Amino acid sequence: MTRIPDTRIHYASAGAVRRPRPADPARPTGIQLNYANLLDNLAEVGAPHLTGLRASGADIEERARHLEKVLGAVTSYVKAVVGDTRYHAACTIHDETGFLVNAASDIVGALRNAGERQAEDDADPAGWMRRYHAETAR
Repeated sequence: MTRIPDTRIHYASAGAVRRPRPADPARPTGIQLNYANLLDNLAEVGAPHLTGLRASGADIEERARHLEKVLGAVTSYVKAVVGDTRYHAACTIHDETGFLVNAASDIVGALRNAGERQAEDDADPAGWMRRYHAETAR
């Protein structure tokens, strides 16, 4: 007996094209996307290089640049969280992220100033003693 091939058209998958697709749970959205960006930015910056027993002016300046990048990424994320929360909140939330910007600037500035002083000391080893005596004489 010869078997006749089944040539009927099947429409079982026709409705699948029209059905709405659920959101991809693996893909971050909204503030989760900001958090994922923060992690990516921090991973890109990486850890600071180790210094030896005595940090040079260049070592301190390198740390200042590192912290500037890290604090910039964190500040950006904090601004996004505060902004998102303000948008969704029914109450008034003041954006105080300017304080974080100022603190980050102060921290990086203090390191840069120290790096400059250390670079001077690296060039003139007796300079730190003259500066120390001048500062304690006040």
